[in-house]
Amino acid sequence: MEDKIVSAVQQTVDQGVGARSVPFDWQGKRYWIKIALREQANNWHRFQNLFAGLLRCPMLRATVSDAMDDGLNAEARRLHKIATRGVRVPSVIAQRPGWILLDDIGDSLFEQINRHNDPQTLILKAANALSTLHQAGGWHGTGQLRDMILCPDGEIGFIDFEENVGEAMDASAAQARDILRFLISSVRFDGGDGALLRAIMEIYQDKSPSAVWPHIRGVIRWAIPLTFLLKPFRKKLGRDLRHALLVIEALKGSLK
Repeated sequence: MEDKIVSAVQQTVDQGVGARSVPFDWQGKRYWIKIALREQANNWHRFQNLFAGLLRCPMLRATVSDAMDDGLNAEARRLHKIATRGVRVPSVIAQRPGWILLDDIGDSLFEQINRHNDPQTLILKAANALSTLHQAGGWHGTGQLRDMILCPDGEIGFIDFEENVGEAMDASAAQARDILRFLISSVRFDGGDGALLRAIMEIYQDKSPSAVWPHIRGVIRWAIPLTFLLKPFRKKLGRDLRHALLVIEALKGSLK
């Protein structure tokens, strides 16, 4: 069976695929083909690392993935390591030069949230899953809802471990980066009063490693003046930056 599916995947890859990750159906089951990336690091990432060093904020360091098969090998190792901690992630079914084949573990959490009558319930469940991952000593690397999965049994899984987060910063900084990015990706579902963000933080604080909080406080301290300076221009800012500013404002209380 493995030889046949490998041949089918190779044929699909040779014909060309239109994205980094594409679905692949075989004998009634869905898989995902993930293609190797070309070199991603550039001068902007070097400047980003310099900026992070000046601010003494490792969370801001660039975390681009390795090029070609080095990147695929690194992600395969991360998936295996995180699976041993009891976290739901895809299994590597096959790997060949230029691609890996992963099993499908469920539906996109972000899409399910958009369809759900009570999206906040799913978001808080995801926050609990992220805190459990961190408590186990791991980190996601993206922390975003679009890179989480709602598994058939209702559990939350994680995908996309391609970035070199652990190589760019220590575990506590990587975990702090996760929760901040999770909050930013969740803020669009907040009613505008910050209630959802506060509920996420209550869930996360119950289980999170204590070493995470100095990193978060450090980011908030230098970001608060930035929110003040950018406030008059908020309507002209991009959506992600607007969401980040809303999260920083909601987290000001964590400095106390």
